[in-house]
Amino acid sequence: MKDQNNITEPMSDKDKWNRALDLFVESVHKPDHELRSCAFNQHCYDELMQVRQKVITLLNDLRLS
Repeated sequence: MKDQNNITEPMSDKDKWNRALDLFVESVHKPDHELRSCAFNQHCYDELMQVRQKVITLLNDLRLS
């Protein structure tokens, strides 16, 4: 997401929380090639991807409804 526009309408605390959560989840989804290369070199790439998936699951549990 490259949305750099300013939000002008008022937002609830829940909306702000969920927007922040969305940005953080996006940062976890974004490939980090250097980190993945290090994991490959250290023979723990699969484990890194497992940790990533667990973190994504935990983050989804933080969403306010």
